[in-house]
Amino acid sequence: MNEIVRVEQAVKKYHRGAEEVRAVDGVTLEIPQGDFLAVVGRSGSGKTTLLNLMGCVDRPSSGAVTVHGLETGQLSERALATIRSTTIGFVFQHFFLMPTLTAVENVMVPGRFCAKRNGDLRSRAMELLDMVDLGDRANHLPHELSGGEMQRVALARALINEPAILLADEPTGNLDTKSAGQIAAIFEELNRGGLTIVVVTHSAELTGNAARIIHLSDGKIVDEQRLRPLPVSERVQAGEPDEKAAVPEYMPSSRKKRRWGSPAVATLMVLLGAWISASAFLPFIGKFSGYQLVDRGLLSVRFYKENNLTRVYTGEAAVILTGLWPLVLGLLLVAAAVLFLLNFQRISRWSAIVIGSSCALISGINVYMIGNRLGPNVSVEYGVWILFAAGITTLVLGVLLVLAKGVRNKKEPG
Repeated sequence: MNEIVRVEQAVKKYHRGAEEVRAVDGVTLEIPQGDFLAVVGRSGSGKTTLLNLMGCVDRPSSGAVTVHGLETGQLSERALATIRSTTIGFVFQHFFLMPTLTAVENVMVPGRFCAKRNGDLRSRAMELLDMVDLGDRANHLPHELSGGEMQRVALARALINEPAILLADEPTGNLDTKSAGQIAAIFEELNRGGLTIVVVTHSAELTGNAARIIHLSDGKIVDEQRLRPLPVSERVQAGEPDEKAAVPEYMPSSRKKRRWGSPAVATLMVLLGAWISASAFLPFIGKFSGYQLVDRGLLSVRFYKENNLTRVYTGEAAVILTGLWPLVLGLLLVAAAVLFLLNFQRISRWSAIVIGSSCALISGINVYMIGNRLGPNVSVEYGVWILFAAGITTLVLGVLLVLAKGVRNKKEPG
């Protein structure tokens, strides 16, 4: 039978000061469709961390975790969110219901962020509340419900998107014996209906209903027991494909995280950065006077109050942005190109927009100052126009990259 989740030599490390803690240490595990797995162990043995790895909430430090054949370590955050919202249902010990929403509204929340469509959300939410025997409490706020009722609402919420696997972390830890028994009975019924369940628990009711139990200690599996065989559906017995074990169409198989950005775009950004930097050494002003200072770049010419040329042309101090600005901006664009290649694309896209706008603005200020502050005998040379052209080109590139990212996000479901 096909596995929904596979964990292979997974390690999850944390650092507590100089100490390295291996919360999960070399775990290998398969969760086939239809299984009911109970994970037990002492507090701090790594049970919740293992559950987070299987639920795509966290990534392993080493090893691999795959869901329907997709390795989570190679997927983008957006793709992981798609898996969490469509394939995995979560039940937590502390319920995490939204206090200002009614029971039925809480159940509906995950459906509003799901890549697949589940029809009329309210109708489905009411069906799930009826299933957990809370149909008459649908319009009650969480503070009007008991602990057991809140947990049953949380369970209905986890099922709203028809997940392939249900992950539960101590779902009966805060409940009395009667409520815990109700939750255990619902879990058993769901598993008999074909739902795959993994539960971290100390509850005797839940472990008694499980088909398999694994014991964790210090992040390692120290014991494993198969209590009953996996159920085989009538479809499988008849030789037909098992729909629940099949890879859903909405899985983000084509959205693996790229380790590198586009080399073509990065190269273009480097060329534009070199173009902007080079403009600092090109002629910005041409002066035709008795001083015969002709075609000088702003990196080598600055006008100060003591400069005689300033007094000749304006009678006062003239301030022109020096070539230091285009030089710095060009180098920053080259750095943004490196970040783009390393896949820090959001920073690079907006850096291109800011740098391009700054170059265009600096060019405009220089044109104004040269033409209006230094007199008619001083001309604007081609260095300024080259900086302006490079700035506009960079600005357009940044805008196009942002727009392309927006269009790509709209096309991707989840």
